[in-house]
Amino acid sequence: MPRFIVLFALLASSLPLPLFAASCSFITPDGSTLVDFNTVFSLQTSPADGQGQISFSCTPDLLNPLPVNYEISIDTGNSSTFTPRQLMHSSGATLDYNLYTDLQRTQILGDGTVGTSTVTGSCLSLCIPLTVYGRIPTNQWGPAGEYSDTVTVTLELN
Repeated sequence: MPRFIVLFALLASSLPLPLFAASCSFITPDGSTLVDFNTVFSLQTSPADGQGQISFSCTPDLLNPLPVNYEISIDTGNSSTFTPRQLMHSSGATLDYNLYTDLQRTQILGDGTVGTSTVTGSCLSLCIPLTVYGRIPTNQWGPAGEYSDTVTVTLELN
């Protein structure tokens, strides 16, 4: 029995570190719709609001099974700035919009710079999905059709 324990300890110490490292992965499929605003009318007098979720899971370190600390950030997408982000039509027309961490739509979800916020937390296994709130401000005009933006969501372990 002692040989088995020693052999196991030597075997485990010779395995690559990533086998034991904590990890996280998205459950929300790559390329899926994050926020759907449904129908938005030109010169609408109230903002168009939508919401969606980012689902992910984390696996703790096998040698130290504590909750995994994470940080989620989102880039500017088609825009060069966070304020505003822009949805783009195939004609090149744009509609301003933004993504937020809160229902009141006061905290812009970004990378933690220029007045934006990231979302941090910790979890074991299946994490609580992050709700993302979107808003298209009033009084914008654009041709009818589909508008879209592609943002990159980053999930980083801390």
